[in-house]
Amino acid sequence: MILNELSIVSVENDPKEFNGIMSRFLSVCHKITTDKKDSDFYCTQELFLEEFAPGYTIYSWLKNPEVPRKEKDLFRRMVNKRQLLDKNEFLGSEFMTELPNGKSVSAIGCLFAYEMENYVVSLQTFSLWKQEEIRGIYISAEEADKEAVVRNCCLPEHVDSLVSEEKQKVFRMVSSSRELWEKRESIYPHLIFCECVKKQLEEARNSLHIKTIMKRLQVLEDYFKNYDGKFEKDKVGFRCREESESVKNNGSLRKMRIFELPDKRQAFFSWHISFSGDFPGRIHFLPDAEKKAGIIGYVGKHLPTKNHTTI
Repeated sequence: MILNELSIVSVENDPKEFNGIMSRFLSVCHKITTDKKDSDFYCTQELFLEEFAPGYTIYSWLKNPEVPRKEKDLFRRMVNKRQLLDKNEFLGSEFMTELPNGKSVSAIGCLFAYEMENYVVSLQTFSLWKQEEIRGIYISAEEADKEAVVRNCCLPEHVDSLVSEEKQKVFRMVSSSRELWEKRESIYPHLIFCECVKKQLEEARNSLHIKTIMKRLQVLEDYFKNYDGKFEKDKVGFRCREESESVKNNGSLRKMRIFELPDKRQAFFSWHISFSGDFPGRIHFLPDAEKKAGIIGYVGKHLPTKNHTTI
């Protein structure tokens, strides 16, 4: 996360109004940390020096008893990992953008984001910062001035859009089981994969079959992204179901569905959804109410049942 410092210096609100602005800003930052798995925080000194409202600094906000403690704690966690952007390190280039009052100013956060091909986060202080893009002019000693655009996250839907686009980009790049395994955490942040899945995926030997598996994993990712600890199979869809009693009560069949969890414990993976392709497949998973995630234990060919002993 790279803070757009202009969304601080242009604030013209009273303390109570700013408390609401800060609350919404932290909510977006929390969503970025949760959905995008990005907890790095870059900012300039303005965050600590500027007045958010007349006589009201970030230290005033932290001391305000009306501000919920969980918001203060979230902010402290963010700034504890902060990396300060020094204006003196950006003397060779500028990102000039126009404020609502028509004044053209240099934006350090936007400049850093543009050069790093990253994005900024903004406080909802003006309608300008509620846009999904911040436009400006990039000025550099090494090339001619040119129009530039930086991605901006100010609203929850901006985060959803950014995460979706990045996933699609990664999705298109995956063409092998090895790549899927290596990129699993970035594509499916709400799924936890058991180590045994790495070898199971090797059975999928062509890119089309890999894409089929990925689409089914996305079904589980979409569900567990909003999982509150109460599992509802009908909301998963795609014929999500448990194993039959004949499988549960058969020692040998049950054993085939027991896999080692990341913490080395053994668990029976009864829940599953199907996928098609080179072979009829299943993804066996467990809801984890504590971690608010889905644990993937098996991705492969349809395991034997009482009536079908072979695949």
